[in-house]
Amino acid sequence: MGDFLINSKVNIQYLKQKIVAKIEHSYLEKHIKKPAIDERKLQLLVEMVYHTTLSESLKERYIITTMLVQMALDTHDLVPSVTALDEEDDVKLTKQLHVLAGDYYSGLYYLLLAEIDDFDFIRQLASAIKEINEYKMILYYNETSSLTEYMQIQKIIDTLLLVRVAEYLHVPVLGKVAGNWLFIKILTQMFYIIQSHDNSAKIEKWSFPSQLTMIDELKEQLKATMKQLTADLEKIPNHNYLLYQINREITAVGNMNLTMGGEG
Repeated sequence: MGDFLINSKVNIQYLKQKIVAKIEHSYLEKHIKKPAIDERKLQLLVEMVYHTTLSESLKERYIITTMLVQMALDTHDLVPSVTALDEEDDVKLTKQLHVLAGDYYSGLYYLLLAEIDDFDFIRQLASAIKEINEYKMILYYNETSSLTEYMQIQKIIDTLLLVRVAEYLHVPVLGKVAGNWLFIKILTQMFYIIQSHDNSAKIEKWSFPSQLTMIDELKEQLKATMKQLTADLEKIPNHNYLLYQINREITAVGNMNLTMGGEG
């Protein structure tokens, strides 16, 4: 295996630098911040390609193009869905540039994959993008009836891209691990939102009897997710760095969970 695929912070930083170099655009950078690169997702992608028989250049290309797609999706999400009538010109420009930036990153990923004639991978990613956007519309139109359903859709939106890549690379168990590891972060973030009484309209409209009900529901999802993640981790030997990262977080979240609303 090539040096860049050895599981270490050094190689994650190397890949981040390569991604940043790909998305450089002087005009966009004058008006909007560069999108953040999710190191968890980057690490998971490294793990997914680690044991494939792909060439080193293709492994790097798959990682970078998938991250470009993720950044395009994330950048489009920064555009508010509601526009004020008295909105100032600079605010309108920022919104327009976020749309442009997202489209720009999408274009880069298509270009990179087209250069290597990997149209099967393009179709896989394009299918995931379509499905993700369909789930985003469900949330946009408030078509969820419970906190559990809402959180499960959030999980799909945030993790489906990596799940589909794992399936394409014939490592579906790593897709399950990726989905549940990332979902733990989503659940804990929602936990803090509810505890701080910073409830969104989507949450309030479900009219739960109490804040405690929502906390209990999230705790049940957290426990189930961590249980499934622990079981799946036993099926993926030879991923020591990833296992260390995830097990450390499971322990931390488990300890934190005991302080949230009583025993869990």
